[in-house]
Amino acid sequence: MRWLPRPALSTRLRLGFAVVVAMFAALEGELITGLPWILLVVTLDLSASAVEYVGHDNRAVQRRQLLAVLAANCLVAGVAMGYSGSSSKGLLLIPAFHAGLRFARRGALLAFAVGLGTAVPVAWWLGRLSEGERQRILVGALLALVMGLLGAWSHRMEGEPSSTDPNNAAEAGALLRRLHELADTLDTGFDAPASAEMALQDLAGEMRSARSAVLVGFGSDPAVPLAIRGADRTPWPDPMEQGSVLATTWSEGVPTLAEWTDDLVARSVIVVPLKDNRGDRFGLLVADRPLVTPFSAQNLAAATEVAARHAANLDLSVLFAGLRERAGLEERERLAREMHDGIAQEMVALGFGIDSLRRTARNQGSPLAEDLDALRTEMSRVLADLRLHIADLRIAVRPDTGLGALIGARLQHFGSTSGVTTRIDLSETGFRLPAHTEVLIYRLFLQVLADARHSFNAATVEVKLNVAAPRVEMWVAHDGTSALGPRDFSSHPLTTLGGEISVEPYAGQGVALRMRLRARGAAPSATLSNERIPQPS
Repeated sequence: MRWLPRPALSTRLRLGFAVVVAMFAALEGELITGLPWILLVVTLDLSASAVEYVGHDNRAVQRRQLLAVLAANCLVAGVAMGYSGSSSKGLLLIPAFHAGLRFARRGALLAFAVGLGTAVPVAWWLGRLSEGERQRILVGALLALVMGLLGAWSHRMEGEPSSTDPNNAAEAGALLRRLHELADTLDTGFDAPASAEMALQDLAGEMRSARSAVLVGFGSDPAVPLAIRGADRTPWPDPMEQGSVLATTWSEGVPTLAEWTDDLVARSVIVVPLKDNRGDRFGLLVADRPLVTPFSAQNLAAATEVAARHAANLDLSVLFAGLRERAGLEERERLAREMHDGIAQEMVALGFGIDSLRRTARNQGSPLAEDLDALRTEMSRVLADLRLHIADLRIAVRPDTGLGALIGARLQHFGSTSGVTTRIDLSETGFRLPAHTEVLIYRLFLQVLADARHSFNAATVEVKLNVAAPRVEMWVAHDGTSALGPRDFSSHPLTTLGGEISVEPYAGQGVALRMRLRARGAAPSATLSNERIPQPS
């Protein structure tokens, strides 16, 4: 006889959340400390389900009991977020989804407020409320709010009458896919280029165009191409340049239908702003084709609708990517500060001690004087190398400092401190690459530079950099004995972004590294003058 109720789909989904959190805890080595919190949150969630299952004569009393149990569960999840490790930041998803499912948007907002209002004071009381911890708590709370709103949406869908039976399998698949995406954001965030490609795919379904692109940039920041079709570089002038065909929409945030005659072929151009929930412009959706088949007002209206459908997802993807980049840069800055205040200072003190021994040995005519001089020289070399590593950790990608300026300054500093001859050939447009891409390219350049420094016989370092966002090509070579090979770059993060890295011999024992990168969805080569747009019949 079956005396236990069959778990509902929403209950099984929340248990799936707990399994995902436990998997993250195991991957981060926090399963022992995180498992009690996971079990406690799951127990309270099942208790709330039991309150719903057990009948009560007074419906209002039952709802108050359910609300109390869910609030207690949010409180426990908030304590876990502030007390336990990074994986615990996802525990608030469980009560948030349950609260949104039973109390609509008010339940989702209540779960967000209780969880965030508990996690921050707990982390502060434990002395763990660093900038990075605040960001992780905020991201976890925001994800819980999104999940709670999804529960509220499910609550509303359940309340609407349907003429057909719902497809439970399709609904479960959609929710599980959404859960997988949200779980991925705990580590990698939303994929902004993929979101941009979806917008261009939607635009292509609405109209024919030769070239199209999604550009993002907040306020006065330079424009960054997230996705492009029909060309391997951004063909239009920088929107921050006066007279650019993109300038009006970039500065005023209004859709425009314009003609552009400065290209090899006269163009009809559609420019539509991408706006956030406050109505501020954070990017552009651009499309063009030859002027012989101009866009119409209907095309402009269709592009505006496409931008409105995808703006929220693009805005969220870019914001999450920014938070992830900021957290990474802050961690590098922390490591650089600890190295500077710790081992670097100790090495300086050790150098002073060696100087004292050198003077004593020299005054006493000891045969160890020459050996101490050689030791002091080697100490100075190691300390200079350490300072370079500290400077490399403090990578600061800012809107006013492009990739070319960053590499040029570092190469100049390397040449002045090592005595190696350096040459750079730089070509860079006004459009910027995404910040995380610039950091990866810069770190690749530093890897070759470190190889040149450790070779001891390198006399020349050459760099050629061509940036035409979203395409970039870098060639770095030195003529010293090299320890680098193709295997060192086979799993480089740039390869997952579509980059191609090759290593070749250079000047005998030297090495030359070439890196090519173009955006996903870009053409293999530019086709700026040979488009074939179907003519209207």
